[in-house]
Amino acid sequence: MSEKPSDTRVLRLFGFASLALYVAFGAFFWTRTLKSGWTDELVVIVIGGALVALYFLGAKFAARATTSVIVAFAVGIGVIGFLTVPFDSTDVFFYIATGWEQAHYSSNPYSVTLRNVDGAYHDPMINNAWMARNRNPWLDEPMPYGFLFALVSRTIAWLGGGKFWLTLALLKFLNLLMHAGTALFLWKAGKLLPGNNAKVILYLYSWNPFVVFQYLVDVHNDIIVGFLVVMAAYLLLKDRPFWTLPLLVAAGLIKYAALVLTPFALVFVVRRKGWKSGVGAVLLSAAIVCAAAAPYVSQVASFKYHLIWVQISESTGSLHAFMKYSFRALGRVWAPLANSLSTFGAVTQAALWLIFAVFTAREISVCWKQSVVEPFVMIQRWTTILFALIFVASSQFYAWYIGMMFPLAILTRGTTLVADCVIALSGAHMLSFTFLRRKAIGYFLLATSVPVVYLLAQGHRMLLTSSHPHTSYGRRTARLQASR
Repeated sequence: MSEKPSDTRVLRLFGFASLALYVAFGAFFWTRTLKSGWTDELVVIVIGGALVALYFLGAKFAARATTSVIVAFAVGIGVIGFLTVPFDSTDVFFYIATGWEQAHYSSNPYSVTLRNVDGAYHDPMINNAWMARNRNPWLDEPMPYGFLFALVSRTIAWLGGGKFWLTLALLKFLNLLMHAGTALFLWKAGKLLPGNNAKVILYLYSWNPFVVFQYLVDVHNDIIVGFLVVMAAYLLLKDRPFWTLPLLVAAGLIKYAALVLTPFALVFVVRRKGWKSGVGAVLLSAAIVCAAAAPYVSQVASFKYHLIWVQISESTGSLHAFMKYSFRALGRVWAPLANSLSTFGAVTQAALWLIFAVFTAREISVCWKQSVVEPFVMIQRWTTILFALIFVASSQFYAWYIGMMFPLAILTRGTTLVADCVIALSGAHMLSFTFLRRKAIGYFLLATSVPVVYLLAQGHRMLLTSSHPHTSYGRRTARLQASR
């Protein structure tokens, strides 16, 4: 698609407007550190809403704008995100605390909670005013992430040497690297797809305000998962599938959700390259697991499994939470229902997981039976599986989970309802930074249901650009797969 000077000028204006809003946002929260109030909510709503509007409007001009404009503003936005202080979540301070627990106190974060580490309660790297913003529940909770992230947090804390701000800066720099790496692999993957679509893909990722706020500002570790998953997708497109399984296993050792993709990667390797390559990929993956687990498994008998399970299975922000709280609301109208809330919650939770398990097993079976497995169709399938896990089956949902599948959705935009939904949801879930996230029913309806219903009404086309260059390619390969 040829470049158009007028589109470049418009996108440049949008870029300057976005930069100004990011600077204003960052300056406001640097002056509001450790404070909260209605003005914070107002700033998030006004500036966040303006950034989302500029982002979706600007997408219409990205295809014909110059690459240099997209890259230049992406760099500026990324740097401002890196320099902005975390304003919403305290997760990054837990990363710092558990890293320092390992590096300084030689404690195992899976078997010892922070409160029980001698001297840690008075250590400002662990118990500080930033963590106190949410009454520091982390003091009584073990590490809920995989072994590889435990190693990452320990290494960052060791490099930080007990200096709080340096350690925070190192974690933010790590996420900035993951952000740049994800953008790079999306660009390279876009070059492998028909239609010269790389510029739009690069824009949709690197200019996205949800990505900037969640992963560069608030420093959630889902961006590491997203980076590893998109690298695996790129290697699929390059016909180098051997490395996809180890990469997805590594992603699962950051956050367990990514492990659901590993059977699909194994099937792809075996069907494309044979059993020898499949066995080699499994052995390499096993070696990665053993290396990451080695510092921790000596105390496996004392791991706090129950507390870890409670953390990852808590019902909040999810479809299950929406159903549960809706049932509770009905119970206030019809009293007999009130006594069945716990039963209803357990039954619906089991039903959602069963539906997901059956769906996943069916998709694996379909993959195995196909004589030729196309890389693009497999990436579509990965997106769908992660969507089903995060938005349907999981009892726990936080908006930042979207980052694990957002890069895949951008690669497959315009080809499936799921991909377009994820892109739309990245805008709608900016509401997660507001008071609405505490309203289980209202938040789910506004941030999740409304975008999905809107896309269904639009015939599931995300109207981001005048055309979707690889739409016909994606649908054609999907039909080809179905016919085999």
